[in-house]
Amino acid sequence: MSITVFEPAKAIRVITIPDTAGRFKTAGLTVQLLMPLSEETAAAQALVPFLLRRACRAFPDFPALKRELDRLYGARLTAAVRRVGEAQGLYLQMTCLDDRFALNGEAVAAQCAALLCEMLFQPVLQDGVFRHDDMEEERRCLLETIRSEINNKRGYARTRCTELLCEGEPYAVRAAGTEEAVTALTAADVTAAWERVLRTARVQIIYHGNGDGRAVAAPFVERFCTIDRTPCDLPITRRTAVDTRRDGEESMAVAQGKMVLGLISTAENIDVPAHRIASALFGGTAFSMLFRTVREQLSLCYYCASSFDRLKGVGMIDSGVEAEKVPVARAEIERQLDLLKAGEFSDDDLENTRRYLVSQYRTVGDLQSTLAGWYDGQALDNTLQTPEDAAEALLSVTRERVIAAAQSWEIACEFRLMPNGEAEEGGEDSE
Repeated sequence: MSITVFEPAKAIRVITIPDTAGRFKTAGLTVQLLMPLSEETAAAQALVPFLLRRACRAFPDFPALKRELDRLYGARLTAAVRRVGEAQGLYLQMTCLDDRFALNGEAVAAQCAALLCEMLFQPVLQDGVFRHDDMEEERRCLLETIRSEINNKRGYARTRCTELLCEGEPYAVRAAGTEEAVTALTAADVTAAWERVLRTARVQIIYHGNGDGRAVAAPFVERFCTIDRTPCDLPITRRTAVDTRRDGEESMAVAQGKMVLGLISTAENIDVPAHRIASALFGGTAFSMLFRTVREQLSLCYYCASSFDRLKGVGMIDSGVEAEKVPVARAEIERQLDLLKAGEFSDDDLENTRRYLVSQYRTVGDLQSTLAGWYDGQALDNTLQTPEDAAEALLSVTRERVIAAAQSWEIACEFRLMPNGEAEEGGEDSE
């Protein structure tokens, strides 16, 4: 799949993914604003895209905005906040009818881009700050999102392990901020955060459709170029040695314990294709070493899987395990890691893992959402890689490179979420 990339100004990148085959009836536009992750600014910046999504000066309330979206053939507008490496990604996204299907030949995508641009640069303010009612409603929604994280025990355990593993580093900061920080925000705080984002964010605009990507992105480029911008730096800090083991444990009303082991790669340079295969071979598939041995053969865990973040060079091994089986499960997981480092896996296992990943990458383009997600995950990279390129890179990875990648992994922390003896609401969490 051929993509077009151009950088019309410093720290502004536009990616066009043409739908030349006419596979989709919709077009997609994503505006990704990248800011440094820090405890001081995360909460205020997290509220920005959700407030921007509500209205703009041309359409100052929801009914007016809804009528305009309906006029644009039912265009859909969404906002999000996510971590990308050690950056906070703020997203405004719009999905609309592709121009080919407009009844009267309208440039639907360009009109949607113009609307999205107005929402980014011309929000509705009152006395120079975001409106009180808008602020309170979005604050409540963000607080509900933060509080709901505890309901996903597996995700909560992974988050706590991340905070232990990368304590004191931006990677440990939650993208949505903390409950306390969000509660303390004022409208002036969030307005200042919006202005700071416009001045300093690194911007990536992704357009997927049959139209002219440069024309669709033009309104954003023109507006950003009128601002005296000083784009922020987004370095990624890495530890390449385990100085101190960081372990932690909490208890709550869960029927099933969670054990998460945090890994760091001690490699000076991450061999990304080799690490991807090593992680999937170890615990990323239903035929991986962890799944096959720890879960299936020994029945030590309800689930046992591994993952690896290429940007930060850290990994997770997370498992659902009964409290009394924790020591045995941990010992077996460590034994399997030693076997991986020693190259104790068959050629068939290696090839099956390679084929699995290649198949996954070759299906990225089946959905517009996953394709856009593929490129927003590369927002910090100087050179973009297509899914096809990533699949091709896996084909040349040797057994020796996989072993070298695994040998760079060291367990740096362990977090356990254990039952406290009280009944869990909603039944057993067996995921």
